[in-house]
Amino acid sequence: MGCCFSRSPSDSGEAIRISPIHGNQTPLEQEQQQPRVEHTLPLQDRFNRPLHRHVWVSKIPLTAGQLRLRREEYFDTRVTGRMEIWNAIRMAVDVLDEDLETAQQILNAAGVSIPTGDLRNGVFDELGNRYDLPEYCVSVPMNLLQTPDGGDDIEEKGSETDNEDAEIRREEKGKMPIHLQENIYSLTARLSDRGGPDILVRFAKNDHIRVIARRILENAGIPSDQFKIRIAYLGKILKDTETLHESNWVEGHLVNALVFPKTWF
Repeated sequence: MGCCFSRSPSDSGEAIRISPIHGNQTPLEQEQQQPRVEHTLPLQDRFNRPLHRHVWVSKIPLTAGQLRLRREEYFDTRVTGRMEIWNAIRMAVDVLDEDLETAQQILNAAGVSIPTGDLRNGVFDELGNRYDLPEYCVSVPMNLLQTPDGGDDIEEKGSETDNEDAEIRREEKGKMPIHLQENIYSLTARLSDRGGPDILVRFAKNDHIRVIARRILENAGIPSDQFKIRIAYLGKILKDTETLHESNWVEGHLVNALVFPKTWF
């Protein structure tokens, strides 16, 4: 003899099916044949939750500078997974504590899924590769130590900014005007800090991403000493030292320009 009970999925969002248990089964067979719960949630809801901040307390209190150095050491030593995904995760972490929505947009653009919504529990790229992160890489601890003067590595960050600006100026120095160069292209960029309009820039085939990003800033009227742009294309954050053509950009395709304060880098 057997029995079968069922409940409509509309009752609680999931269906429970109990298979028949026959009276002549052994206790072991009955134990193995347990009710099986089948979830009816859509696949994307099951495996990609909205991002939320991870709350934690460091066993050894860290200053902001120490936290930043530990993060740099971790991200700079990754040898597994795809580098563009690590770069996207790193950018999302940098803005997460200040701007949750922008962090989510960065991960979405890179095709990163977060099964639990918490970066600490691991994330996946579109190929199914898993990326694990220690707590100090996903959020600022609740017991972050403040420096005596309340500062946060301002001089060091300023020095990095000056070096980057100087490098871009050296790269552009000596080049003939853009309108006189060969292999000139037009690029439409959609900025993350506004609803429109899109920004149109012209660039040479051999211009690096960082040069194009600077032109987007200038054309958008955004002060380059305060803000920086990362360019995303087809869900990937492009490297500053590459060209658009090395990134397989197709002429006429729009790119996303993610705008961040320089103090976040």
